[in-house]
This record gives sequence, C-alpha cells and structure tokens, in this order.
Amino acid sequence: MHRVEYQTSFKKKEQEKIEEYITLAQEFNKTHNIFVRKNKKEIVDKDIIDCSPLITIIKPNKTILDLGSGGGFPGILLSITKPENKITLIESNQKKCYFLRTAIHKLELKNTTVINKTITQNNNLGEYDVITARAFAPIKKIVELTKSNTHKKSRYILLKGRESKTLEELKFLDTKKHQYEIIKLNNKNHERSVVVIKENE
Repeated sequence: MHRVEYQTSFKKKEQEKIEEYITLAQEFNKTHNIFVRKNKKEIVDKDIIDCSPLITIIKPNKTILDLGSGGGFPGILLSITKPENKITLIESNQKKCYFLRTAIHKLELKNTTVINKTITQNNNLGEYDVITARAFAPIKKIVELTKSNTHKKSRYILLKGRESKTLEELKFLDTKKHQYEIIKLNNKNHERSVVVIKENE
C-alpha cells in the first residue's frame, strides 16, 4: 500500500477553466440544488483537491467512464486536466446533466460527452479503459453494473472513504477474477483512499 499526494497546483489554462467551472457551479446552484457547498473554498477543498489524486493515477489517452457524475466530480476535473482522454459522464438526474452539458460547452471540453440515464447491467455504453466513481455505489454493485463496459485491461479507479468500510466492501469482490490495490491518500481532514481494481492476468 502506497500513498498518493493531492494535486494542489495546476497549469495556468487548467486553473482558469477550474475557476470558471466553480463560478458556473455556484451560479447554477443558486437556483438548482446540484450540491451542498457554502462557498468557493469548500468546492476547492471538498471537490477539486479531493478528486485530484485521480489525475496522476489515470494515464493519458485512456477512455474514461465516470459513474454518477453529479456536479461533475471527478468527471469534469478529469476533462479539464486530461484533454487527451475521451471521457463519458453518466448521470441519471436531468438537472445535473443540463448543468454538465452547459459547463462542457462553456469550457470547450471537446473530449467529454454526457449521457442522461441510469446505468443498468446490460447497457450498450461500450467498453472503457478506466471506470471512475465517487460516492456512487458499493464496489460490488459498481463491478456488476459495468460488466459489459470493461475489457481485459480495464481498471476501476474508485474514490473511497474510511479504510474499514472499503475493506468491508471488498469482501464481496470476486478475487478469483479481480485483484485490487488500496492507495492511501494524505487527506488532513478525513480518511480517504483510492481503490484500483483490475482483472487477474
């Protein structure tokens, strides 16, 4: 088990787009409740910095499926920082999808598509190199729902909380088929980790 640092500095263009995204989110949030955040600092701490370790873990040129994208984390942050990756955001809430599409258009994120639907086991979304999620569902459910969306080299890169709860979820993972790694994150505020799951070779 190793540790991954949070990314707190971004390239100038990325920083500008992140700032613009936060402004859009705050404006939209005034009339449509997409997330519970009091101010910009809270969005930066609880969303931007929280999701930033995925930027270093996910390799360039990989196709990404982000489950339950909500207000756009980690999906939109990955769109901004990984323009060479093709990213699909799936979200069942129509209001949130409208916001995501508005943000993608205004930020000119040409690498990103939004799908407004509830993911089901026998979906026709195709295969992806990476599947991400934050606060979407237990690990077993995520793996079951996306059986038709992975290939032999696909990886699940999931943001999780307390290690004890994560280990509890992993008990239900079929270890004959999958192997996993827990990456500890240096979060000063609360316990955080990333779980990386891939097929056994």
